[in-house]
Amino acid sequence: MLDCSLTRGPCSAKPAPSPPECPPPPPKPFHWIYVWTVAGFFGTMGVIYKLYLWKEQQERLGENKPIWRPRPRLKSPYHDRDLPACVQYLIVGAGAAGWAAYRAIMEHDKKAKVFFISKEDCLPYIRLPMSKQMWWNPDPPDIKSLNYLEDGKRRTMYLADCSKFMDPVKFYRTKTGPAVSVATGWCVLRVDADEHVVYVKTMCGEQPIYYERCLLAPGSKPKSLSVFKSAPKAVRQKVCALRTVRDLELAQRGVRRARHVVVLGGGCLGTELAWHLGRMNQLIERKPDEEPLQIVHVFKDKGIMAGVIPDYLGEWATEKIKCEGVTVMPKTQVYDAFETPDGRVQLTLSNGTSLVTDYVLVAVGAEPRMELAEPSFLEQDPVNGGFLVNTELEARTHLYVAGDAASVYSQWRDVRFRDEHYDTAERLGLIAGANMTGHWLACNLEPHYWLRLGDALQMECAPNLDDFSMVIQVVGEVGACLPTIALFKQCAPEEVPKKTETPAGDGEKPCYKKSEEYQNRYKRGIVFYLRDETVVGLVFWNMPPIDDRRDVATEILRARPSYKDINLLAELLGFAETQCVYKTHEQLKEPGPCIRK
Repeated sequence: MLDCSLTRGPCSAKPAPSPPECPPPPPKPFHWIYVWTVAGFFGTMGVIYKLYLWKEQQERLGENKPIWRPRPRLKSPYHDRDLPACVQYLIVGAGAAGWAAYRAIMEHDKKAKVFFISKEDCLPYIRLPMSKQMWWNPDPPDIKSLNYLEDGKRRTMYLADCSKFMDPVKFYRTKTGPAVSVATGWCVLRVDADEHVVYVKTMCGEQPIYYERCLLAPGSKPKSLSVFKSAPKAVRQKVCALRTVRDLELAQRGVRRARHVVVLGGGCLGTELAWHLGRMNQLIERKPDEEPLQIVHVFKDKGIMAGVIPDYLGEWATEKIKCEGVTVMPKTQVYDAFETPDGRVQLTLSNGTSLVTDYVLVAVGAEPRMELAEPSFLEQDPVNGGFLVNTELEARTHLYVAGDAASVYSQWRDVRFRDEHYDTAERLGLIAGANMTGHWLACNLEPHYWLRLGDALQMECAPNLDDFSMVIQVVGEVGACLPTIALFKQCAPEEVPKKTETPAGDGEKPCYKKSEEYQNRYKRGIVFYLRDETVVGLVFWNMPPIDDRRDVATEILRARPSYKDINLLAELLGFAETQCVYKTHEQLKEPGPCIRK
């Protein structure tokens, strides 16, 4: 207790102050997350509803198909550092000649290392089905498989599987072969034959690749008409010259969208396209309300193949194309092309009329690719075109040229020739590949090619052979300017079984001209081509297929027979044994023994 006497003031202490009151709690924060959640939910539902209305409208208008665009061009390998610095066998071009040369190299050199450089962005493939069976596929071509149907079997255009080719880096590190690799999408700028170097175009300039042996097989490129080169872009997008797989992808989609197609050119490619497009109308199913495709075949001569066969045979063969529902317009050329207000293409023709179409396929020939000649200082043939090579297909030391771009010197004929057909390119590649390994073979072959139009003539097949109808097989030097002597089998109308008539196109003449005599006049035969009274070429017209006919005809032409020996030549080639009608496989089968249960 406090002592009051010792303190001043009151005796008791002041009470302690009371503690302050607790402040009021702060207000609870507003939960905006719920607002954003509700708003996001209703916004998402609104977008989904809008998409549903848009899709329903597109389906109602029939515009729900996705827009197809050409696939991008890709390189493999992607970087130029992955290209090998030096190779043993280098092949520029992966066509028929290049692949045949690879087969010959691997046959003669079991430990060879072969490297391909291809300008196209896909593996090596065969080009023959591009104008034939590929048009009968119901779906557009798939670049991964390139499948087609032939004789009831599924086949592929690719010459080899992807697993067969090694990676370029692994290929370069491999010491010994056998090994093969390919660089797709790369372009060769020039060749230094003295230093054995090939320069490849890169993003930063050029990349050198050294080689021991090199083969140039650049092939050929399609020709086009000047009216299409100077036409507007809208017109050029509806015109296609079929040559590569990319062209096939564009052409097939353009033809499937079209209702009217024009095929320009009466050569091998134009004839095959017109006939197979006409047959496509019968094979591919269409919607009930969809009209069949209208096809018009335009060429400047009286008949097809006018540069090879006489006019009377060309006119007779033209009737077979009409039977597929194709409208034929002979002796007609295209003078101008422009776009119509509705987005189609209008062609001004030489006969004073015009033709409105949706798509145009141009097949007026090809020319060799000569971009490498001038920068590489290689000689060119001013007459035939192409690279000048000797009998061994050698342009310079250890540098060979084969295929469509090779102007070959024929030793036994003492002339130069250049051919743009698959069979000749393949044989040239085999000779070049063998010579690259040291087997010096002379190129003394005859040009050879053939044209086959399925069962256009409604014929039967030869014993133990595939079905054939209109088959034109050419061996040697042929041309419309050369004099000809033709032998045809005399087929009586009663020998030929009557077939059901097929509706013809809107051409000038009815199918087969209604005449039985004209129908069987040029059914089977042989055409002999003469130069200075010497037989220099043969055309086998619908003759039964024989495996060694090309070799036999080549040996006969090497003997330089005279026109006086034509009867003997016809007997040697089996013309006397040729029949007008052959039995089918079912008729050739012998009935088996009757087995009773």
